[in-house]
Amino acid sequence: MSMDKISYAEMLTLLNRARHQESDECVSITFLTCDRKRRQGGDWRTIERAQICGLPYSVRENEMRGVVDLNSGVKTTAVHLQLIFEINGKRVFK
Repeated sequence: MSMDKISYAEMLTLLNRARHQESDECVSITFLTCDRKRRQGGDWRTIERAQICGLPYSVRENEMRGVVDLNSGVKTTAVHLQLIFEINGKRVFK
């Protein structure tokens, strides 16, 4: 079974269209967690109905975005863009 692919640039376009409280669009993402400060991470997470939201400017510079899980209403999770491996069922390639 071959999985469809999407470029990193196309992934960014999809994410930017799914803005929390500004858009009705949402995306499904699968990513790896990573917290260098706490030396934790490496867990796969999937959010089926995600929208991006604001993060402090310094975090945005580190290629991260805030993600809100619309299904659970979970507060913002910071996600490293380079660690998003799937969006809307398509494998991200760089």
